[in-house]
Amino acid sequence: MKLFQWRYGLLLLPFTLWLSVNSAHADITCTANMNNGTVNISNTITPSNANDAQITATLTYSCTNNVDSARYASLCLGVDGGDYDSATLNPRYMTNLNNSSTKLAFTMTQPNGSVWGNSNDSTYKPATFLIGPNATVNGSAVITVSLLSSFGNTLATQGVYSSDFGANHTTLTYQSYVDDVSFGCGSETGIESQFPFQVQATVVNECKINTTSDVTLGSRPASTTSFTGSNNQAIDMTCTNGALYNIGLSPSNGDINGAGVMTDTNTHTYILPYQLLSNSTGTVWGNNGNTYATLTNGVKGTGDGTAQLHTVYVTVPNSDVKPANYFDTVTIRVNY
Repeated sequence: MKLFQWRYGLLLLPFTLWLSVNSAHADITCTANMNNGTVNISNTITPSNANDAQITATLTYSCTNNVDSARYASLCLGVDGGDYDSATLNPRYMTNLNNSSTKLAFTMTQPNGSVWGNSNDSTYKPATFLIGPNATVNGSAVITVSLLSSFGNTLATQGVYSSDFGANHTTLTYQSYVDDVSFGCGSETGIESQFPFQVQATVVNECKINTTSDVTLGSRPASTTSFTGSNNQAIDMTCTNGALYNIGLSPSNGDINGAGVMTDTNTHTYILPYQLLSNSTGTVWGNNGNTYATLTNGVKGTGDGTAQLHTVYVTVPNSDVKPANYFDTVTIRVNY
């Protein structure tokens, strides 16, 4: 009987597992900048442009490949609601640096017109791009920053308004890949950094005359004396909320005490004297100064950001003149 013995050995075969995506994060580094840190919508915000003033800002980014082989890069740039309310994207708010109770509503939109935010749908996401060995790729996007209507911006008082997007209000997330693959900002787990900036606007005092309408005295017999006419919508004007103003009226003859002269419309030969008044009791309305303080016979008021009406009264001492149609032009001067 023969005994057979089987001998066997263990052969170890080395192998290598190749991964094609998600290389080390250190392969690339990315940075971003928003308008060099400041987006200033305007230094002259008034009720006239508080609903639609805007500026286009530049969001720039740069990614550098730190290795000797090409890499694809994906990038997501997000921003929340800022320091006023980080959870609210539209509208965002700027507050007055001297009075936080007053604010300006604004929005920030991407090149495609959508609101720029920090969710997967609203984050700005450039297309995946290829970076050569030890090379850098730069890019930029236009972000439109606009004041919004229907949020009371016209009621803003004078001052500098600001919203801060520093600290953790912005996020730049990036990944590197060996292959060109699709990606989504919501699932990104790459390196994060920030690109802090501020949005600013300055509200200034301004008064604007919206419309004017004539004071019509009607037809009077030649024997009529001392009659008065008025128009309660003669001056329609809007001033910045809180702005102090003083309105002066100047007849065409330049009399500083509002004593004007109408002339006939046909020959401009015959005249009819009149007096401008600020009320029905006979207070003279003139223009004896060219500043808020020096004008002592004007009409003072305070703007509230909305249209305000002012009544003009006109008294004619005596109409014993040649029958005709008479008129004069009055200049309105607003000091604020």
